[in-house]
Amino acid sequence: MVVSLSRCRFPWRALPVCLAILIGAGLLVLPAQAQTIAPKDAVGRLFVGPLLESGWFAPSFLSVVGVDQVTALVSGLKGDFGGRVAVHDHAQGGRVELERAEVPFTVTLDGTGRIAGLFFGPPQPTRGDPAALAERIVTSAVGESAVLLLVDGKELASRNADAPMAVGSAVKLVVLKAYEEAIRDGILTRNRVVPLDGVDRSLPTGVLQRLAPGTPVTVETLAALMIQQSDNTATDALIRLLGPAAMERLSPRNTPFLTTGALFRLAAKGAETKRTAYRAGTPEERRAILDELAGVPLPSPSDLLPRATWRDAEWYLTARELCDLLLELRDAPALNGAPEPLVAVEGWRWTGYKGGSEFGVLTLSAAGITVDGRPVCAVLTANSGRPQPEDRLARLFSTLFRSAEKSR
Repeated sequence: MVVSLSRCRFPWRALPVCLAILIGAGLLVLPAQAQTIAPKDAVGRLFVGPLLESGWFAPSFLSVVGVDQVTALVSGLKGDFGGRVAVHDHAQGGRVELERAEVPFTVTLDGTGRIAGLFFGPPQPTRGDPAALAERIVTSAVGESAVLLLVDGKELASRNADAPMAVGSAVKLVVLKAYEEAIRDGILTRNRVVPLDGVDRSLPTGVLQRLAPGTPVTVETLAALMIQQSDNTATDALIRLLGPAAMERLSPRNTPFLTTGALFRLAAKGAETKRTAYRAGTPEERRAILDELAGVPLPSPSDLLPRATWRDAEWYLTARELCDLLLELRDAPALNGAPEPLVAVEGWRWTGYKGGSEFGVLTLSAAGITVDGRPVCAVLTANSGRPQPEDRLARLFSTLFRSAEKSR
């Protein structure tokens, strides 16, 4: 038996999104004998009634994913996209046709027909109803939320699109914009090699925090890791190289422009007084606080307790500003790497994605160029003092983005 676990997780201040928790149960099993049920029927019966039977799943599967998790996922899909209409199969997978979407799946069965591995892909909308999807997103999010879908410059869905919201790592698009302008103006070249500086070391997500100071990297590598891996150390290195003023010019609301390391220090246990003062301070007073914190060691992950600190210190952007950034940056190499599965649409000329999350904050933003050349952008941001239902919002956001293909 070969076990393959995906990257389905929501790391601190970054969001490499998996559509559903079941992606984490990618168990590939070679059947030892003839199966007693067709793969499409094994999946189809999950969508028939409210109760699932543990006997439908192999013990190896249940050791990773519980029946209650499968039930919650299937119930969510039916609640968002309607009841089962049909199930279509091909090879080891197929698609579940619901009333308003089709959900691709891959399944493996053991020798007795029990589900040993199951993957549900992003729902493919069969009817373009962006306004209804946006409304469902708003009612599903916790606290305040903003939603925007633009297709060829036209608003097909908009909720609080001009309200500044805490966006987490999605603010790295501002850093990428400043970087691309520096490239354009000849201030930097993509192949310029710089040594990592110890002052830029931040906490995960990312990989550069593991490397020794002085390790040489190109600035384009920093940009790519910042966007594709949401690398915080790469981000802070670029902020230092470009100078915070470059970001503050592009986004005056975020003055002074925080590094990720500074935000971690403000969010840490014991920094409550500094954080409160930062929230109430003028730009000059905030800079003084950041200067004081610069000499404070990075907190340990255990000092970052699960609590909402975004009201005191964060980065704030509107959904419309995020759309503008994504579409302006469509030619940036950092946004042209491997497509994010959440928003990858077969046949589209390009898709770019950046997410962000922390306790109470979720941002999903994506842009693309359709088969027929229409620019598309979708943004979802939610802010609350409580955790967000990330799996469900990711599923709805993916469907909202893909609904552009059905909209004319």
